[in-house]
Amino acid sequence: MDKAMEKLEPVIQKVDNFIAQYPSVTQYEKFKDLEEKTGYPKALFFVGMCSLIMFMVIVTGGMKLLSNLIGFLYPAYMSFKALDGGKGVDGDATQWMMYWITFCSINLMDETFSFLSSTIPMYYFIKIGLVVWLYHPKTTGAQIIYSSGVRPYLMPMMEGSSVTTGTKKD
Repeated sequence: MDKAMEKLEPVIQKVDNFIAQYPSVTQYEKFKDLEEKTGYPKALFFVGMCSLIMFMVIVTGGMKLLSNLIGFLYPAYMSFKALDGGKGVDGDATQWMMYWITFCSINLMDETFSFLSSTIPMYYFIKIGLVVWLYHPKTTGAQIIYSSGVRPYLMPMMEGSSVTTGTKKD
């Protein structure tokens, strides 16, 4: 048992450091109280709680809910930061607008062609990979998809439906 705990100690330390880095999100104080009361590392409680939450998400909504949560939670947080950040984050706000347009297009396709999830093997794992690629800062896949796939089809429709304001152009 002591050898197993020795091998787990670096992992437990990394999880402890992660929990301490984001105390309000990870409920650091509550896990610290549990550690003091039981004598077990707070990292074990944190991993157990995360596993329980993940299990409940998969049982209640399946992989579809999980893929939508992955596509929603982090981008929503970053969108809020971009909007709340003032004038210095215009590029971030544009990136997140492109992400949301692309993400909504993917979800619309997902709902319209629902048979895809049953015919394509590992469909939701592919969707999760695609969604992460869309919003990851190093890949900015949403910008690529938006500028090459979405914008060329939407702009002609928007230009054709623009309303004239009655002002004369020279």
